[in-house]
Amino acid sequence: MAMDLERHVGDADFAAKPTLIPEDARPHVRAFGRFVRLADGVADSPWLTREQKTARLQSLTAALDDEIPADWSEEAQAISAALIDSLRTTGITPQHTHHVLQAFHRDIGGKPCQTWGDLMVYCQFAAAPVGRYLIDIVGEDPAASGRASDALCDALRILRRLRDFRDPTVDSDRPCIPQQFLIDAKVTDFHLSAPKAKGQTRAVIDRVLDDVDRLLRDAGALPGATRNSGMRVYSKILLCRATKLAARFRDEDPLRRRVGLSGWDRRTCTISAVIGDALGRR
Repeated sequence: MAMDLERHVGDADFAAKPTLIPEDARPHVRAFGRFVRLADGVADSPWLTREQKTARLQSLTAALDDEIPADWSEEAQAISAALIDSLRTTGITPQHTHHVLQAFHRDIGGKPCQTWGDLMVYCQFAAAPVGRYLIDIVGEDPAASGRASDALCDALRILRRLRDFRDPTVDSDRPCIPQQFLIDAKVTDFHLSAPKAKGQTRAVIDRVLDDVDRLLRDAGALPGATRNSGMRVYSKILLCRATKLAARFRDEDPLRRRVGLSGWDRRTCTISAVIGDALGRR
């Protein structure tokens, strides 16, 4: 089971109706999602220094370990206090959140992923724990749905990085393209700052998309492994949207402009998922 909580609020491409989440889980999902988004915003911020980012992420880590809310702002205090209370109430392990924070610490260290395997390890900390948290909170079986959820979360993380490549509010140093792909194509990071992708630079992006397509094929098992109907519909919506977005990258250039889904794309995915589930299609 996977849900993209990192930017769940305000991300039109991957947001869905909150009613798909079981009612008793919604406040806890909201608390977890707000915490992850707060940490993600710290790591992404082009306005904070590396030292400031490190201090704030350490404060969030300490909040989980010591159950003392982070205090650099009223917002941080409220968000961390809400997650502390949620984890205490549900008994859900803080390990998922710790893993995400570890990935963000790596981000601000500026160390790029050298290989696809490195990128997958990074995503296992930066992305997969989001789906794993949702599996726990809604009572799904991690043995049945965990690997497919990981694959979907990993794919979504990489697609968002490609989509937001030209977003000035997002730290472009955070990894989504392995350095080995650039080396094999005989291009450098400098080529990724060009106004458009062509030649070997385009080939590098297509190579990333080839691997994303493989992740999405692995993620295709998720709806059939999901028992909760709302989460099953959501997984179908995310699979559909991710597949459409990956295809859109084949036709458009993320270096030239932001590539996203249209309102029609998002609606058709939602409609097909709802109807398909009502007809018993997994």
